[in-house]
Amino acid sequence: MADERESPGAEEAGYAIQPLVRLGASEVLHHYEELTFPPVARRLAVRPAAGEWRGALAVGADGPVGLALVEVGGRAGAAGAAQLFSLAVLPAHRGRGVGTRLVAAAEGLARDGGAEAVEGAYRTSWRSRPAIEALLRSRGWSPPETRLILARGESGFAQQFLRTPAPALPKEAELFTWDELTEAERAWILARQREDRWYPEVLTPFQEEPRLEPTVSVGLRWRGEVAGWMICHRVAFDTLQYSAFFVREDLRGKGLGAALLRDAVRRRLADPDIRHAIFAVDARNTPVRAWLEQAGPRYLAGTSELRVSRKGLAG
Repeated sequence: MADERESPGAEEAGYAIQPLVRLGASEVLHHYEELTFPPVARRLAVRPAAGEWRGALAVGADGPVGLALVEVGGRAGAAGAAQLFSLAVLPAHRGRGVGTRLVAAAEGLARDGGAEAVEGAYRTSWRSRPAIEALLRSRGWSPPETRLILARGESGFAQQFLRTPAPALPKEAELFTWDELTEAERAWILARQREDRWYPEVLTPFQEEPRLEPTVSVGLRWRGEVAGWMICHRVAFDTLQYSAFFVREDLRGKGLGAALLRDAVRRRLADPDIRHAIFAVDARNTPVRAWLEQAGPRYLAGTSELRVSRKGLAG
């Protein structure tokens, strides 16, 4: 969501808001890419469109100046919630209420598409964060909730991390590369998830499998049973994303998460093409959050938060 310091007066300033229903991703890329933030091309590289895209287009005297995009019926958000995944206003047209009107229109498009609520996510590292939070607050969205901790590291930080002594792995534990996961184990993980949701869905080890780096991704077995993983994806030629870092709740505090991370980092450094790395941690993972706060500054180039706000659309 791009920086938008709002004030009333978009309608009086001559801006019209046009609904765009059943947008195709190719149409957005061809006609409106400069009006997307975060860039839609980047989103599509990570996650193909899963629902129906709808847009609100702001048009001024010289043509389009802003765009809000929502996805209705996708799989990313909570049940019944549409996703406001892009909001941008060209710099010359900010501060005139355009962004506020776009968000209002996007809420209506989501409601018309059958959504019970609309959610939006942003990063605290964005310069536009204060403006985004003020805009959503003015539209009655919920206070933001931190969902993920996002960290960034370079090869030098990774090498420094591996210089610290490795904790001894308990005899009950075994690390394995993810390409060694058996079909029976895969079926067991999914069956247990259906029964008791033992891991947050955002940390599923089966996300974006075509881009998975199987020899860098690492699994954990505890007494022969899969109990954790560090799933990695190549998001650019020189950049690896540590996408899903999970250890079974009852096994946390035993150094197993650190062992998973160390092994994945070691494997990453074995590939000279990978110079950059980013990873996300569930904000509810208290032990890892504590490690990030204490040791992270020594090993990481920076951290930020992924925050989510939402608004109910009933009535």
